[in-house]
Amino acid sequence: MDQPYPSRPIQPFKALKAFFDLVGDRDDTRYVFAFFDAVNGRSNEAYYDRFQASEYGRRFLADPERLGAVLTDRRTLESHGPGTFAAAYLDYLDTEGLQPLGVHEAALAQAPERMDRLKRNWPTLYWLQYHGSLTHDLYHVLTGYGRDPLGEALLLVFSGIQTGSRGARFLGGMAGLRIRSEIPSWPVGRMMTEAVRLARNAEHFPTADLTSLLPLPLDQARARVRIGAPELYIATREAWTGPEPVTAKPA
Repeated sequence: MDQPYPSRPIQPFKALKAFFDLVGDRDDTRYVFAFFDAVNGRSNEAYYDRFQASEYGRRFLADPERLGAVLTDRRTLESHGPGTFAAAYLDYLDTEGLQPLGVHEAALAQAPERMDRLKRNWPTLYWLQYHGSLTHDLYHVLTGYGRDPLGEALLLVFSGIQTGSRGARFLGGMAGLRIRSEIPSWPVGRMMTEAVRLARNAEHFPTADLTSLLPLPLDQARARVRIGAPELYIATREAWTGPEPVTAKPA
């Protein structure tokens, strides 16, 4: 049985340090965890309860590792054919050099003590975090937000609105401010507003069985979860030929 829901007091200076550490290495999940721990408080508790009460959440928690089995079954995913959500997911992974379990495995490798403590004391929360790690790339494909720093920031805002996570909203917003300071011509504020609107109009992704949509054509899968295109983000990215923000890598 889980211990009472864990929460910590808000620690703004710890959050700022974690944010700038993450700017230096945005693939190190330790800094994401540190930021969330510093600002989340009890903001995730309602989502935690909602997930457990949902039909999909109960099915997932009864067999949590099934999600990983589905997403790593490349033969079945490929069998759905071109143009499907599954095909777009595989193309995304291949293009970005990612693995379905990559985010979760990075968390285990980079913060082993935290993950072990979470699994011992709050197993439901551990599996909920596992779920979020594995579905993160599905979110990228369905929303159309890329893995570039701007796309990641906007997806954080989207996810934060859907889950109520203060950490996700704040981290996305702070990343947006950093990007806006580097590229003043980008309408980052309006893109954040677009992400909020899309999140509020869409199906609640965390309690939807997104894997059931994998055999569908991508546009049909998006229609099922009522997600519109992030038009301002797409237009901004297509028109940009300069260096990437934050990382200073070529576009």
